[in-house]
Amino acid sequence: MTSRVRCSALVVAICSVAVASPAAAQVRVELGATIGRYSPLGSFQPASAYSTDLPNQPGELGGAAYGAQLRLWVAPRIGFELAGSTASSRVGGGSSPGGEVRSTSARISTGTAQMLFRLTNEASRARVWLGAGAGAIQHGGQTYEVFGKPVNIAGVLSAGSAIRISGGLSADVGVTSMIYSLNAHAVQDGTALAERGGQVDMLLRTGLSYSIH
Repeated sequence: MTSRVRCSALVVAICSVAVASPAAAQVRVELGATIGRYSPLGSFQPASAYSTDLPNQPGELGGAAYGAQLRLWVAPRIGFELAGSTASSRVGGGSSPGGEVRSTSARISTGTAQMLFRLTNEASRARVWLGAGAGAIQHGGQTYEVFGKPVNIAGVLSAGSAIRISGGLSADVGVTSMIYSLNAHAVQDGTALAERGGQVDMLLRTGLSYSIH
């Protein structure tokens, strides 16, 4: 609910700025699709019990990430971005007293809302920006069913660039970091399970975007 409220507030703010600005006719919209690498760099705190269904370290959740993004430039150097991505992996598994245990599927889905500050002007072939905002990260898939597929709110920092190819078409590159505290706990077959610890999730992405103005 919190993430939805924040996203809704951001959309309202974007629309308000766009309507109120005398230069509203120059507002630029950029739509894009991305592919990249999701790489968690955090760690889990020691737990009282462990499960072969869960990852030993956050890095095991890394994988190819697919997503989309929407950028709205409302001033020469000021813009907003909404972006989402999803990455899947298989974690856990191995030998147990009861025999060999199969790995389980995990899916990490992210959504971010950021304010952008462009370092170069619109005429530059390579437009470069920095971003900051908030995001939501869901740990899902079979792996996290026992925890109810928790959602965490994160602080977000990013850097990106759109390199003009032709007309409104550009090649995008960027990196996004999502910083948050994971605190998931559940009881499975009478055993208390937990995943806790500070997380720094990195998303390296490339893709294509198209500018509309």
